[in-house]
Amino acid sequence: SSSSSTTTTTTKTTSTTTTTTTDAFSNRPAVLLPSGQRFGAGSSEVFEKMFPMRGMKPNPAYDKAFEAQAARQRAAAAASSTDGFKYISCKPSAQLGNRLRFVVACFALALLTERVLVVTMKQGYHAGLKDIFDLEKIPLDESMFKISPKSGLNIGFPSSNERLSCTDVRAWNEKSLSLSGAYYFVPHLYYNPNLQPLVAELFPQGQVAARIHRTLLRPHNEVMKIVKSEYDRLKMGEASWLFAMQIRGNKPPDQLFYITDPEFDSFLSCSEALVPEGYTDNVKHFWACDSGVAITLTKESVLGKSGKGLHRWEPEEFVKSGSINGVRNALADMLLQAKCDDLLICPWSSYGQVAAAYHMAPSYIITDFLRPDGWDYADSGSVVDMCYKTDSCEFSVREWGRWSKQLSCHNPSMNSDYPGKQWTTP
Repeated sequence: SSSSSTTTTTTKTTSTTTTTTTDAFSNRPAVLLPSGQRFGAGSSEVFEKMFPMRGMKPNPAYDKAFEAQAARQRAAAAASSTDGFKYISCKPSAQLGNRLRFVVACFALALLTERVLVVTMKQGYHAGLKDIFDLEKIPLDESMFKISPKSGLNIGFPSSNERLSCTDVRAWNEKSLSLSGAYYFVPHLYYNPNLQPLVAELFPQGQVAARIHRTLLRPHNEVMKIVKSEYDRLKMGEASWLFAMQIRGNKPPDQLFYITDPEFDSFLSCSEALVPEGYTDNVKHFWACDSGVAITLTKESVLGKSGKGLHRWEPEEFVKSGSINGVRNALADMLLQAKCDDLLICPWSSYGQVAAAYHMAPSYIITDFLRPDGWDYADSGSVVDMCYKTDSCEFSVREWGRWSKQLSCHNPSMNSDYPGKQWTTP
């Protein structure tokens, strides 16, 4: 089923002009105009209305390849035999953000090699892929297939780095490839010399994560009901400018809060520096907290004292994801962040990076590390102290900087040009 999205219109007056904006962000200066391109995967009307395409150019080559992959997935899901198909068995691990990064990487491999992707996510986890995404037109979840290979050639990292990065993966004869874990191995595909022409054709802007999230991982209607309901309840659409602030408080295995007071200060000062002229009258902060402790300490920080905070739960109400509905709420949190004008996220957080992929525009990272890590940042200054802007919304991969130099097909551009590992100032 589908439901309509209500647009809230507010008028904001500056000393020289009067500007009308809507919560669809169509007129906001920091957002590139929507392309209007629609894709063939199953979709929710609420998702289409709340998340217009932005910052991404239409690509007929990708659309054609995606539709062919969708048809391949449907045919394999309905088949009573595995004859005539080659497969990728994908078993993501860790928590939701890392799992989704891994699924994106598996799909990129399937798309580039014309293999059928079968994802096993619910085993050892609280929800299957079909519980949180609309997969009607492109079945991915193992439960949607009549039959699929239970094993295959194991692709692990770093043991498979050389073969995946330097040989023609499309020519591999194995019936099925088996991948498991949480490593975002897209750089191995992005720089494989045998795949580069096709990669450049399908992902000319380097936005692998954002384009696949937008077309493949379209949220389940039950997820979008949560997003729409919370967006309206918190009156997020009434903000003149809306910041998502990812407050990641627990550092496993020690349950210690590690957002420092200087980082809290940076969240606030960075947001103040980024608000465009004429949009300062009703600035709000959406807090995406990962624990009750995080909510409590954020309320006690300069962010809480600013009076601009919006948060979904009180500290005593916060519950970790432990059910299908819990995972749906976790995804809804990512999407509510993506709905904001600007994202201020934590370093190396898969949770924040998935939100940035749905946002389809570069985000900002808050960190009080003494010097940024050269594999993930460019040490070229900041918006304010401890606030850095990302180059793109492509996922970062710390391991790639070290592993790529060990490849027989290595060249310097593998380290200097990968869009997902660079962080710079605006």
